[in-house]
Amino acid sequence: MNEYGLREMIDSMARRRGEYSPEAYLFTLEALNLSAARLAVKRHLSGPELLRGIVTLAFERFGESATGVFDDWGVSGTRDFGVIVLDMVEEGILSKTEDDTIEDFENVFDLRAEIREESWRQKWRHENSDGIFDNRGIFSR
Repeated sequence: MNEYGLREMIDSMARRRGEYSPEAYLFTLEALNLSAARLAVKRHLSGPELLRGIVTLAFERFGESATGVFDDWGVSGTRDFGVIVLDMVEEGILSKTEDDTIEDFENVFDLRAEIREESWRQKWRHENSDGIFDNRGIFSR
């Protein structure tokens, strides 16, 4: 499917649902693709893995304004991204496993708190660019 056809499908889906902006769908798809590309081995992403990628991309793209952007898109919590993913599954844009459910996205974390935390992580990485500890305490260069 070309980019124009995808955009048409997403616009139509967003209109039918009436809750989320088409940009929320496109952003979720972009975060999914970027998150999958960062994996060492190609595999299915879990809900929490995708949500982590969404927060990372949101902060990279929008900075601390990310929560305001999410609000403009109609997204207030992690479950909203699960609904967006499942809408795209139903439309045939994405696929899922038998184990994937909306519960994978239920209250995974507070989006606003995670954006603030990502802000701190990015600032800390920048200030310590000669080497950093990731959120598991592993030092890397």
